[in-house]
Parts: sequence; C-alpha cells; structure tokens
Amino acid sequence: MEKALSELVEPVHADSFFSVSRTGEVHERLCYDYLDPEGYYRRVLRDENLFRKEVEKLVDNMQHFLDLERVEINGERVKSRVDYCDIFLKGATEVVSVIYLIDFAGRFVESTNQIETWLEEEEAPYDFEIIWRFPVGSHIKEIETTLDFEIYGDLVTLWAQEGDEVGGYEKMTFELASTLLDTR
Repeated sequence: MEKALSELVEPVHADSFFSVSRTGEVHERLCYDYLDPEGYYRRVLRDENLFRKEVEKLVDNMQHFLDLERVEINGERVKSRVDYCDIFLKGATEVVSVIYLIDFAGRFVESTNQIETWLEEEEAPYDFEIIWRFPVGSHIKEIETTLDFEIYGDLVTLWAQEGDEVGGYEKMTFELASTLLDTR
C-alpha cells in the first residue's frame, strides 16, 4: 500500500541555497516541495522504521544523481556528498518538503576562481530558484547558464519556470574579497 501511495506524491517546486566559504567549502540546502494528496509522508513520519528506510532511499537517490553530475572548482573535480536529509510537513496542507544538506569543497585562489558544472539537459518539471551566497565583498565576474539570473553584489539568484530548458554546462567566475574586512 505504501508503494502505491508514494507513487501519488508529485514534486511541485524546488529551491536551493549555496553558501560559499573562503576556504573553498560550498554548503547547499536543497528543498523539494511535494504535493502529497493521500498523506504518504504523514504515514512515513508516524512509523520510525518506515521513516528511516524512506530517508535512506531519498539519500541514496540524491547521491546517485549527484554522482552523475560533474562539478569542478578551478579545473579540479570535486565530489558532492549528501550529509543530511529530513522530511517536513507544511502544516495542515498536502504539501511536504524534503530537505537535503549537500557539501563539496575545492581550492580557491587569490585571483579569479571558477565553479563549473555539467548537468543533464532537461525541461524543468516545476518552478525552482537558486541563491548563491559568496563571501561578503566578493565580485561576481561572469555567469554562464541556461537559467535566468541576477547578480546582486556578492549574491547570485537563478531561476527557471516549469517547461524551461535547463541543465547543460554552467559556469560562475568570481573573485573573493581581498580581506575579511571588505564590505559592500
């Protein structure tokens, strides 16, 4: 019965927040919102064994997709890793969120840095937004992506709407602030 109910769960939205550190660590909070009309995830959250199995399945699936991506920092391949996953109900609604914390790290240099990603090209199945937060005072020099985007100082917002072509090659070129005391 759980399998049939889980198949009725439909992804409806996603958002992601990347925090870039001066040390080269990148921390991502990825959230998928699902429409769960039959209450599959409410059942999962009431059964500790089922919850553990579901989280393990979600982590394994996400890690599989991360392993298919290619991410490089300054020309060196880095590996993304799922470090945390949880399921949250959105009040009394039929919307449920699955949250992942994902980390990767590379080496930044004093001059220009690049983060490059190669993703599978696809049509966005739902709207999504991404925010990249670079260290205060960093300068974003160039963004290459199929997504719509805006640069706000050391912040980058990217987004797509359902049906947009997404994925492929993406690149962000940036310079870190020269000192920890640099401000906007």
